[in-house]
Amino acid sequence: MKRLLIGALVGAILIFGWQGAARMVFKYHYEGLKPAPNSDAILATLSSNLPADGQYYLPDLNPDATPEDMENFEKQHHGKPWAIINFHRSYDSRQMGMLMTRQFTTMFLSVLLFIWIVGKNPGSFSSVFFKSIAAGIFVFVTAWYPQNIWWELPWPVLRGELIDLLVGWALAGLWLGWWLNRRTSRR
Repeated sequence: MKRLLIGALVGAILIFGWQGAARMVFKYHYEGLKPAPNSDAILATLSSNLPADGQYYLPDLNPDATPEDMENFEKQHHGKPWAIINFHRSYDSRQMGMLMTRQFTTMFLSVLLFIWIVGKNPGSFSSVFFKSIAAGIFVFVTAWYPQNIWWELPWPVLRGELIDLLVGWALAGLWLGWWLNRRTSRR
């Protein structure tokens, strides 16, 4: 149990640390975020038209629409602008500590799950390393890339997430390749 917890803790620190460095030092995530001209006016319009925090898809079609409604919707909106908006009524930088705690906890649980999946006989250093990178790729192709397929999430946003996943899980893989094999060989 100690081997599992220490492995997950250090792996989570490496992934979390890389993600922090990516945002604060390398800043490549900002390439995908374009500044909006007249942001105060846009936010005022959103605030007066959106009822609550949430994600909004514009133009909207009722999920219970008939096939005829869907066909009419397609004809009416084809070639016109559309948007996905993540809207929040209040910005509060005091939440940063809780957000960081949630992110670190998520990374810890992810690495813990990875160690559990590779099992008691994880394989050689290189095997663990490449399995770890595969975990990062798996997350990208199942969680992030579909956002491009269905919602046209821009490539600069995806690229930042792909770099985070590959580098973060590679660092965790270097650690786990050594840690899990070190402990296995001492039994």
